[in-house]
Amino acid sequence: MDRDYRAVAKMYDFPVDRVKGDDLSKFRIERARLRSSWYFLGITIVCVAGYGWALSYQMESKNIAVVLVLQFFIGAAITCLFNMCGTLLTDLNPHNPALAQASSNIIRCALSALGLAVLQEMIDHIGPGWTFTVFAGLCLLIAPMVVAEVRWGFAWRSKGLQDIELQAHGTAGSTDP
Repeated sequence: MDRDYRAVAKMYDFPVDRVKGDDLSKFRIERARLRSSWYFLGITIVCVAGYGWALSYQMESKNIAVVLVLQFFIGAAITCLFNMCGTLLTDLNPHNPALAQASSNIIRCALSALGLAVLQEMIDHIGPGWTFTVFAGLCLLIAPMVVAEVRWGFAWRSKGLQDIELQAHGTAGSTDP
């Protein structure tokens, strides 16, 4: 992530100050933090789909080596994605990072509970291969969200900061220049 941060800073001629810290209100932190997410998202999608099919064939062959290797790569890739997103959350909420992380954890756990609630039913009805292919498809649906955040995140954040500044000065809704 540090390498990506430096590369994006160089791309936009943004000076990096390791002592004082950087003014992220003028920096495309979304692009820096999510720059390498494509590799890990791709690994996750392929391995989750492969995991389901390996489970299907493992039931017949009793060989779990492929399943375990895929679990390792899924866990490693998802851990990297969580770290990237968690760091971005902290960067975007410097005044209250614990609240942002806690909110993220609640949503993540709720979605995990939902996934687990339907997992066994899906496996029973369509088998593990297709079940995990559906989960890989859900992971694929994240890609447009990442594109949107990288592409428009800085503008959204800038507008939000501008609106907050206007509200703080009591000029929200004013038409005076």
